Amino acid sequence: MSKLRILLVDDEERILRSLGLLLRMQYEVVTTTSGSEALKLLQQQTFHVLMSDQRMPEMTGTELLRQARSISPNTVRILLTGYADVEASLASINEGEVFRYINKPWGPKELRDTVALAADMAHQTMLVPPEPERPVTASSKSRAEHSILLFDHDTETLNTVREAVGSDYRVLHCTTLEQAMLILSSESVAVLICELEIPGQDTATLIKTMKRENPSLMTMVLTYLKDTRRVVELINQAQVFRYLPKPARAGLLRKSIDSSLLRHQELSRSKPVIPADRLVEPIPEIREQLLSSRLSSQLHKLRARLLGQNKKGEPLSQPSA
Repeated sequence: MSKLRILLVDDEERILRSLGLLLRMQYEVVTTTSGSEALKLLQQQTFHVLMSDQRMPEMTGTELLRQARSISPNTVRILLTGYADVEASLASINEGEVFRYINKPWGPKELRDTVALAADMAHQTMLVPPEPERPVTASSKSRAEHSILLFDHDTETLNTVREAVGSDYRVLHCTTLEQAMLILSSESVAVLICELEIPGQDTATLIKTMKRENPSLMTMVLTYLKDTRRVVELINQAQVFRYLPKPARAGLLRKSIDSSLLRHQELSRSKPVIPADRLVEPIPEIREQLLSSRLSSQLHKLRARLLGQNKKGEPLSQPSA
């Protein structure tokens, strides 16, 4: 079997040499110091993983990953940076749909493990024949199938979400972890929209837990908080799909929700190529943080419902009108 192929992009030759030394034994490695050259290579050849530095003079890593997603959507994208750049972190989620965010200086084991997972995921994805795209519609059936859950105590945000989706999708709302778990265990939720800072509520842990339990659930973070560490954590531990700043704008929200629903449909139609517990980082303290006896009961209900969906190929029950 031929080696899987990795494209490395960094304007510093010494960084490329270091990365090459770490990865050449396992992969066919191609390197370039130019973002535009990287895009040409993606058009001409198949690569399983693209790893790019963020701060480059010709083109930022975020811009490169954004364009790469259009050229080669099945190439898994990793952003490598030595700067605590919040805006780059946000853009890498929203524009490049980055798989992992690795800080310089990196740990060799961390980097090799991350690339191995990314390469494995891309390889298995490329082996599956693509299905014809079926767009999200606003039919009554679609509204029942595509509920949105907003976990936020901010009434203004709730009103903006409702304005953004109109009557196309059903919007559910909660302000506590217990309410969120109850809804997620009993309703067919496609998109979870979360504020990170709700007093007394650990929304980040909920996001991580739900992604492990239900990989097709798409998560959007909508918050005033700008914290690079939290951004990176949520990329790596929960595969957050969109990260939007408050105050929310209805037009941008609608665009992000539609993208999330399309991705949810893709994941729901196909069998996952990588188990959920490998896609997100282990969270050993999660049960102690989240699972009181009542929340644990709701989690068991959620697992049972998802198991029923997987066996029958359809939800056990639909949300009430």
